[in-house]
Amino acid sequence: MKEGKMKKTLIAILILAAMGGAAWIYLTQKKTQPTAGAADGPVTVEAKKGSVSVVVEGAAVAEAFQQVTLRSPASSVLTYVARSGDKFERGGVVATLEDAVFLNALSQAEVLLSQAEVDAQRAKLAADRAVKDMKDKKLLLDNRALSPDQYSAAEEAARNAELALEAANLKVKQARLSVDRARRDLAETKIRAPFAGTVLKTYVSAGDLVSANAQVVLFGDISRIRLVAEIDEFDVGKISEGQTVTISGDSVGPDPIRSKVERISPIATVVNNISIFEVSAVVDNADGKLRPGMSADFSILIKSDKGIVVPAKSVSTIRGRSYVEVFENGEAVKKRVEKGADDGVNVVILEGLEEGAKVVVPGAVPVSTAPQPIASGEKSVLPITIPGTGGSK
Repeated sequence: MKEGKMKKTLIAILILAAMGGAAWIYLTQKKTQPTAGAADGPVTVEAKKGSVSVVVEGAAVAEAFQQVTLRSPASSVLTYVARSGDKFERGGVVATLEDAVFLNALSQAEVLLSQAEVDAQRAKLAADRAVKDMKDKKLLLDNRALSPDQYSAAEEAARNAELALEAANLKVKQARLSVDRARRDLAETKIRAPFAGTVLKTYVSAGDLVSANAQVVLFGDISRIRLVAEIDEFDVGKISEGQTVTISGDSVGPDPIRSKVERISPIATVVNNISIFEVSAVVDNADGKLRPGMSADFSILIKSDKGIVVPAKSVSTIRGRSYVEVFENGEAVKKRVEKGADDGVNVVILEGLEEGAKVVVPGAVPVSTAPQPIASGEKSVLPITIPGTGGSK
């Protein structure tokens, strides 16, 4: 019993000792830490040379530069269809239809054309005879060897013959149109590439019976790729055609691709009550590395300037004029400046401020610890100093 009580007493003592040690460490550390705002004077940063870029970013999806769905011109059986991935020059045969019906239609049209031409020749001969007869009877009428009624009959016969010739010639034209249409229908049994490109997708196979206007293949030009990004209504107003675009991501590889804004959609698509606009850029894809459907990061450079960089909150703008406060000789002096690119965090001062100036940052809280090394790829933070404290805070 005594041993048990002694063990419990020792455990209680150890717990109290641990709690006391933790409290001592906490109070010691608290005393050594400076309190934000303990130092007197405004918070300032040292103006340094640098650059600021303003960009609009979005996710983009790759599309073929141009694509078209090739369809069957008539109802027939497919005898050949190219496979996905097959490449063709313009005019190359992508698919073919059974042509027996179309050959027969062409033969019939050619026969009807020949018959119409023969009928037209006969009508021409009849018209020539009627005109000659009318002229002969006109001479007889002039010599009073023929009555006026007889001449009138000859004149009417000539007019009817000429009308019959015109009708025969019209039938020839109609027959020729039929032949042309039959030849065109026969030619269309070979579905050809409208431009140099690649078969992206097939909808049918050889041997299938397809109806008129049925989808056969999806054909596109992927030697160039159009990347389409979705930009919301708050940023689209900053974008204009021709601005520089940087395209990056796993699908692009280690080296980003540069391009220009090609087009901005004139109308929005509402997604989750947010108006979205499509912005596109075209890049070369001769190596075929990019494929339709891939995604990439789309970054549009809105503005970029080099100069003296200060925090954006240190600049105030009144009636179109910009000012900063500089700590000089123990007091804050307001200076008028010309500002450039502003990304919301930092702003470039183009004129009115020299490198090394101590710029006052209104409302900033002093940093109590020394600045940590900046990891690769992270954005730099301007060191904040407090006049009279002798260093960065």
